[in-house]
Amino acid sequence: MTQPLSDNVFPGLPFSEPAAEYLPIRREMNVLSPPALPAELQLNGRGSYWVNRIASCLEAFAPGKSVEAIDISRLTDEESRFLDEILLHGEVSALILGEPEWQIEETAYIGLWRMRARDPETNALLDRLVVGEIPKIIHARAASFCQPITMPHRGAVPLGIINAPHVLAELVARSKAFNETGVGYVVNLGLLPLTEDEMTWLVKSLGEGPAIILSGGYGVCRIRSTRLSATWWVQYYNAADVLILNSLEIATVPSVACACRDDIVESAARIRALESAYP
Repeated sequence: MTQPLSDNVFPGLPFSEPAAEYLPIRREMNVLSPPALPAELQLNGRGSYWVNRIASCLEAFAPGKSVEAIDISRLTDEESRFLDEILLHGEVSALILGEPEWQIEETAYIGLWRMRARDPETNALLDRLVVGEIPKIIHARAASFCQPITMPHRGAVPLGIINAPHVLAELVARSKAFNETGVGYVVNLGLLPLTEDEMTWLVKSLGEGPAIILSGGYGVCRIRSTRLSATWWVQYYNAADVLILNSLEIATVPSVACACRDDIVESAARIRALESAYP
């Protein structure tokens, strides 16, 4: 008579092999959808003007060259809707704390950024388009909050905090070197023997800066400036929102948040191609 198989198909082994466990996988991915162009005839003239002006700014970009921002604070309702519909949303956004507090979002055209804030005196809306690798206000505001960090005496460090002070000392030295030479540096904290208490001590020692950046796509990269000059937390999460890389990067702004010149050239060509829709 045939016997049914037991849970342990190899009776000589003292255990059954456990079922494999996998991290949950998100099925959605952020993808770029082409803009739906407004069809109203009355927008043709103004649409052509804005397309040409934005394309010209993108075409004028060169590394190290300042491109004039486009003030779009006083648009008509039709013009505002037109720009909303063609610019859409990109993968990078930022919140810059301070006065004024800037909300920044990359458009669907890499290297073209939309910046919004409220005038602290009049409460009027400030709305601008800027072209570049990253809006300069991000680095400027982050730098303005930086302060010298003095290494604590050993007696001032809590018990159990063994390795974190060495990491902080290296960051302070690398930050100073970056300001002198421009050579960046990355510390992968996942490769270091740091306890949870040491991580907490390191976070408190570095402090929190005013620049918060999110870079999306398949998963998210979360970036936060610190009080130490040119030093940023850079944390990568997978599509299931699980932390997969925890690092500190010394840079003007971490490159993962920045556009590159080739992408800006491509964005200029894509914007220029819209001219045929608005003769």
